Amino acid sequence: MTLDEQIDARLIRRFKSEDRFLRRIERRENQAEAMIGELCRSGRTVYYVYPAGGKYKEGSRQDLIAYLLRKGYA
Repeated sequence: MTLDEQIDARLIRRFKSEDRFLRRIERRENQAEAMIGELCRSGRTVYYVYPAGGKYKEGSRQDLIAYLLRKGYA
């Protein structure tokens, strides 16, 4: 195997690894997004999560997705 073939094989492995990582993160984000609920309080939309065994939390959609991912709920 020549040096160019080794470099190409390494790049292909890296791209496949990155693709698997991105698909896994996207799947987890979709799971977290499905866990977010909406309330209407004083005419404003409030987003919340109440995961099983977790704490009730309100915030923006992005903050709640990050919270669910960080805590391992999704």
